[in-house]
Amino acid sequence: MSKKHNKRHINSVRTGVMPTKERRHQNGGVTFDVIDRDYHDRILIKRYRAVCECPLDAYVEQKAISVAEHWAGLKFREAYFRAVLCRRAAYERRSRYTYDISPFPGEKLLKEAFRKLSPQYRAAVIEICGYDQPAGDLAKLNRLQKGLGQLASLWRAASAEVTGRR
Repeated sequence: MSKKHNKRHINSVRTGVMPTKERRHQNGGVTFDVIDRDYHDRILIKRYRAVCECPLDAYVEQKAISVAEHWAGLKFREAYFRAVLCRRAAYERRSRYTYDISPFPGEKLLKEAFRKLSPQYRAAVIEICGYDQPAGDLAKLNRLQKGLGQLASLWRAASAEVTGRR
C-alpha cells in the first residue's frame, strides 16, 4: 500500500472494541460502564476502565498493605507528581521576570519523606508510588510495605485509621 492511502484514515477507538487479554490482567482487570442503551434497554455502548488506578489500589485490595499505608502511598504519589513530574510545566508558566524561588507545594512534603525513609525503602516507594511500576517480587513488596509504614507514622496516618468511624 502507498503512504498516501494511509493518511486518509484517522486512528480512533472504535465502538464495541474489547480490551486485550493482557489488559484484563493488569491492575486488577477492567470493568465497564454502560454509556448508551436503545429503547429496548439493550446495551449499545460500553466504556471499559481499569479497576485499580495504580498498583497501590491493587495491593490494598489484596491486603498486601494496610489502609494507612495506602493513604501514605497516595499522599507520596501526589507530592512526587507535583514536585518531580510537573516541575517543567510550572517553570514554563512563570514569566522570565519573576524571581520567586519559593519551593513548589509538593517539594516540602517530598523532602520530609526522603529524610524519614532509609535508602533501601526509598527506591521501592519511588518506583511503585511515584512511577506506578508493579512490585516484581516479594522482597520489593516488603520494602514498599515497610517504607509506607514509616511514612504513615511520619504523617500520623495510623492514628487516623484507629480513630476512624466504626
